[in-house]
Parts: sequence; C-alpha cells; structure tokens
Amino acid sequence: MKQTYYRICSKCGNQNAADANFCLKCGTTLSTADEYALIPHAADQTFPLFDLELTPDEVAQTKNFKITADQTIPAGYRSAGLMFAESDVTPQAGAKAAWEDLMKHVYALLLAKGYDGVTRVTIQPEPMQPSQLCLYGEALIVDTQH
Repeated sequence: MKQTYYRICSKCGNQNAADANFCLKCGTTLSTADEYALIPHAADQTFPLFDLELTPDEVAQTKNFKITADQTIPAGYRSAGLMFAESDVTPQAGAKAAWEDLMKHVYALLLAKGYDGVTRVTIQPEPMQPSQLCLYGEALIVDTQH
C-alpha cells in the first residue's frame, strides 16, 4: 500500500516534505523521528503532539498509556476515578480533526494528573454539537501495592 509520509515539525506543527531537513515555517531541524504516515480519513494514537509542547520524558510516557474500552480494570492498575475530555474544533474541521483533538486533550489530562491510562472508555458525539467528540472513562494509575 502506498503511503504518504511527511515530517511534522515538533516546534510549530508545520507539515514538511518527507525529505526535508529543516522546517519551512520556523527553521527547526527535522529528522526521521519527525516522520509520520498521513492517511486521509484515518488516525490512530501516533499522530504528532507538537502543540502540547511535551518534554522527551512526557513523549515517552504517552507511548505507555493504557487506553481501553474494557469494562474491567486491567491487572496491575487501580482506579483513580472518573474522567472526561472533549474535542474543540470547528464543525468544518471534520471527524479526523475532532478525534485527534480529543486524544490530545486526553493525553494532556493523563499527563497533568499523573494517570497511567483510562479504561471503560466511551466516545460519543456531544449532544448539543455533534461535530465534537466526548470521551468518558475511568482513569488508571499503576498499582504499586502488588
């Protein structure tokens, strides 16, 4: 399958050509670590989080988050209480932008509160703004008592 790769600037978020060594917008040095496969009409949890201004340690943390729709608390974790996050994009931005924005807010919340993930996840459109998404779930922290 043919994929389109871009180098996304970690400083400003500009989408550059896959072979770019510097961001065309701000001049930041780019490398293969900044490469992302961009697939139209699809997204997962590996999209760039440039606008969260994460430290390298925080980026590493995001790769270990446990995010699941399971209705039980995973082994090795315990509940930290209920949580929610919502997207905040214009209706014209589309579902992919709403998903990415929602996940950025989830990551920001998990990092800010020191959570290790979320379980019992439900994602649904906002009742008053169907173009926006809302995630409800139970925050997780690693259970260090076992």
